[in-house]
Amino acid sequence: MEHRNENHAPDTDLFSYDPIVLVYDVLKRWLLIVMAALVVGVGSYIMTDMSYSPVYKTTTTYVVTTRSSSSTVYSNLTSTTTLATVFSDLLNSSVMRKSILQEIGTSSFNGSISASVIADTNLINVTVSASDPRTAFQVARAIVDHHETVTYRVVDGISLEVLQNPTVPMAPTNSADAWGEMKKMGFLAAVIVSFLLAVMSWSRNTVRSGKEARAKLDCAYLGEIPHEQKYKTLFSRIRHKKTSILITNPATSFRFVETIRKLRRRVEHAMHGTKVLMITSLMENEGKSTVAVNLALSLAQKHEKVLLIDCDLRKPACHAVLEQKNVAVGLRDILTGKAELSDVMIRDKKSNLYLLLETKGTKNSGDLVSSEKMDALLKWARREFDYVVMDLPPMGEVSDAEGVMELADASLLVVRQNTAPAPGLNKAVASLEKGKARLLGCILNNVHSTVLSSGQGYGRGYGRYGHYGHYGHYGAYGSGK
Repeated sequence: MEHRNENHAPDTDLFSYDPIVLVYDVLKRWLLIVMAALVVGVGSYIMTDMSYSPVYKTTTTYVVTTRSSSSTVYSNLTSTTTLATVFSDLLNSSVMRKSILQEIGTSSFNGSISASVIADTNLINVTVSASDPRTAFQVARAIVDHHETVTYRVVDGISLEVLQNPTVPMAPTNSADAWGEMKKMGFLAAVIVSFLLAVMSWSRNTVRSGKEARAKLDCAYLGEIPHEQKYKTLFSRIRHKKTSILITNPATSFRFVETIRKLRRRVEHAMHGTKVLMITSLMENEGKSTVAVNLALSLAQKHEKVLLIDCDLRKPACHAVLEQKNVAVGLRDILTGKAELSDVMIRDKKSNLYLLLETKGTKNSGDLVSSEKMDALLKWARREFDYVVMDLPPMGEVSDAEGVMELADASLLVVRQNTAPAPGLNKAVASLEKGKARLLGCILNNVHSTVLSSGQGYGRGYGRYGHYGHYGHYGAYGSGK
């Protein structure tokens, strides 16, 4: 089959999926965002603290008057404005600076001197800034002592009288504010990193919606399964106590239960009377075990006999999803001849589901799941059960699924939203289509959505079910009683 989408470019339609996907993808990398904010924030704190130079200011207030006997308020204000425009230059002139340096007994002065008019008055503030309070005060005093020498020469007819003498500044007028700079730069770094992560997420060639699944993948699309919270309460989140996502759990949302029912109906229709269904994914942590368990539970609610087999012998997970903690022997013991089926088979009388589980991983899982004993087990299961659901390892990790394809009747590919690359998924599709097991299609799992997407909530929880039951009794590949 020609795989037209193997090198499919990322969908450039910004509305082909719910934007909340970008938000969750960015939040998954919260540690990177925090680390960037800390590194930049601490760096800016250090740089601000090291480069900080205090500035001390002291101010002298002068009264400006004209020496003419006919001076008026208007003439004084005019003289003040005139003087203020040139006084800063006068104060910083070579003549004044020479006098100031001689007065304070130094060869240089790196501070600044400025003059400003107090609005609607004949008052001028002369402000001296320096890196230490002593120099600022000494320069201000020197100006008081020598300003007449300059003003008499340059601005004739205007006199200055000191109204308020300078004082020694007790604290710098500029604060380092390294803490404020750290918070500002840390926040800016977090925003920039979050934006870059969002851009990277948007540009990734993954499957983020049903629309993209139909456009990018070379297989049938069976629908989507919504994201379901594993922490049902704030207390459980604090204690890191996850709740198993099961349709038999009353805390599971009605929306999740309904999507599993829809999947069950589509699987029943697509299998056309065949019985053995294998479920796999491309990568780890795509939720294939959760899908396999819940699909088996849903089938068991309708049919008389349904068997769930955990064939992921490298990293078995069905026992954890089902919260089966007392599994002493498992499928591997049957396939290696160490145990009989009657020792391993579990039957839950309340859900009417039969289980063949495993708890310990093994390296030679590929040889076991494609062995003659596995073939014999499935032949027996076809006779005894209405449906057999098999949870297989990820295809991108090991080749176990390829071996079981020759033993199963149908296959289902679980695709987690915005996780696996589309070209890799199409390679998995091509492999599944080459096997004996007919590929039914893919299911988009763990879908985050809001009112902007097609998915809508269905309400609250589901009916109440009990815990799983005891072991059933079977002969070696014989009939169940």
